[in-house]
Amino acid sequence: MYLQPVVRCKNRDCPMPSAARIRLPYPNPPATGENPPAWPQDAWQLRMICRECDHWYLYDKKDIQWAPYTRPLEEETRVDFLCVELGCGEPGCHSRTRWHVLDNSQMSEIEALEFVLRADPVAVCENGHPFSISGTASSSVRKASSV
Repeated sequence: MYLQPVVRCKNRDCPMPSAARIRLPYPNPPATGENPPAWPQDAWQLRMICRECDHWYLYDKKDIQWAPYTRPLEEETRVDFLCVELGCGEPGCHSRTRWHVLDNSQMSEIEALEFVLRADPVAVCENGHPFSISGTASSSVRKASSV
């Protein structure tokens, strides 16, 4: 058994059961019974989109919990933790914003990008420009092994 960092969707109307957790990747997770690492750092933030309700929230250190699992997330064959990075298309804005989703449907890169762009509320860059209006200057999708 391993301890894995998790967050819970913050949408009160999410159809996911309130006890369900969204697993986050963590390299070399500790065994159950060990003390969880002092992770993340105080300034850590994560933009996470819930796969069940399509809502995104900004998570920080206080939202992290540690939960036991039989296998580390990296060993799961049906689950991918994706990172979608978007460059803002607003003139003069050069921000690059990362969005994360735990996916069990094997989304393609295009599907992952579309999933972020239809998130609720509208996805915005780090400077607050909505991607639905400003568009994207660039994008990339990759599997994430840590956050």
